[in-house]
Amino acid sequence: MPRESYIWSLSNPNFPIYTLSPPSPLCTMAFNHKNSDIVVGGSYNGSLSFFDIRQGDSDGVVRPVKTTILEKSHHDPVYDVYWLTLGKTGSECVSSSTDGQLLWWDKNAAEMVPTEKVLLQEKVPSELTGELKEKILGGTALEYNSDAGPLKYLVGTEQGYILQANKRKTIEITQRFGVESGKHHGPIYSLWRNPSHVKYFLSVGDWSAKIWSEELKSPIMQTRYHSAYLTDGCWSQTRCGLFFLTRIDGFLDVWDFFYRQNEVAYSQKISDSPLTSISVNGSMAAIGDAEGTVSIMQLCRPLFEQSSKEKEVMQQIFEREFRREKNLEVMKKQLNDQKPAKKEKNPEKAAKEKEDKLKEKLNEIDEKFFEHVADEQ
Repeated sequence: MPRESYIWSLSNPNFPIYTLSPPSPLCTMAFNHKNSDIVVGGSYNGSLSFFDIRQGDSDGVVRPVKTTILEKSHHDPVYDVYWLTLGKTGSECVSSSTDGQLLWWDKNAAEMVPTEKVLLQEKVPSELTGELKEKILGGTALEYNSDAGPLKYLVGTEQGYILQANKRKTIEITQRFGVESGKHHGPIYSLWRNPSHVKYFLSVGDWSAKIWSEELKSPIMQTRYHSAYLTDGCWSQTRCGLFFLTRIDGFLDVWDFFYRQNEVAYSQKISDSPLTSISVNGSMAAIGDAEGTVSIMQLCRPLFEQSSKEKEVMQQIFEREFRREKNLEVMKKQLNDQKPAKKEKNPEKAAKEKEDKLKEKLNEIDEKFFEHVADEQ
C-alpha cells in the first residue's frame, strides 16, 4: 500500500503541488478551518499525523510536524477526522475508527495523547436471536457541524447503526438511530447534515441512502435500492434538496428531492474502476476511484444554483415525512400494546423442546435414508 498522499492544484493536474509522507498510509485527512496550511491525517495504523505544508522541502515533500503516540492511538485504521470549531486556537480535532473509540486530540498539546475518549459500546439486537446484546460498534463515518450544536457528534458504524454523542462535562450517547428499524445492511460510509436544515442528515451505506431526523429513531426518507453498492455521498453545499452518490460500478448518481423523490435525476459514468470518494465545492466536484485517479467535474447550473423557494419547500417536505413516520411509529406502538403479552418460557424447557425437535428430525432423515438404500438394493 503506497504511503504518500497528494495535494493538487487545478492549474496543474499532472503533478501534485505537495506530497504528504506519513509514517503509515492515510485513510482520511482534513484541512484546518482557521489555517489551511495545517492538515491532519488519520492513518491505517491508527495514529494521527499533523502536517504544516509551509514546512515542505524543495521537492514539495511534507513530513509530519507531530504524530500521535501509537500505543495511545486507535487500534484500527482511522476512517474519519474533523477539526472542532470550539475555542480560539482551532487546534482540537476528533477521530473515529472501527476499534469502537471516539478520540479527541489537541495539536498544541505537549504530549500527543487523547484529551478525551469514549467507547461506542451499545446494546443492539443479535442477528440470530434478536435479543439485545452488548456490543462494541466500530465507527466508519463521522459528522460534526457546529451549526447543529458545537458539542454534538454523529457516528456511523460498520454494523449499520448511527449514534449521536454529546460532549459536555461527560461524553454521553444521547440518541441511537436504526436500532429498532431502518438500519443499513452494512457499514455506513458517509454522514452529512443538510446544509440548510441541520436537524436532518444523510447516511450512505449498502445499496441506499437514507435521510433521518434527530428527533426520530428511524429514517424519514430513503432512495430506492441501487443496482450497485454505494461507496460515498454528500449533500450539495448550495442546494439543500440535492445530493450525490458514488457507486462501486464507477457511476455517479445525483438525486434531486426538490423535484422528485422516486428516481435518480442524473447518472454519469465516471470511471471503469469503483468510485471511492466525492467532495463537492460550489460548481466543482472531485471524485476519487480505486485506481488512485481523481476526476474533476464541472457541474451544470441546475446542479448548483438554488431556486428562490427551494429552502422553504424542502423544509415542508422534511416536516411532512417526519410527521408521517412519527404517526406510523405511534400506531405501531398502539398495536403492540393491544397484543396480549406472550408468556415467558422457561429457558431450560425451551432448550429441551428445541433439542427434542432436532432429534426427531434427525431420526426422520435417518429412516428415509435407510429406506432409500433398501429400495436401491
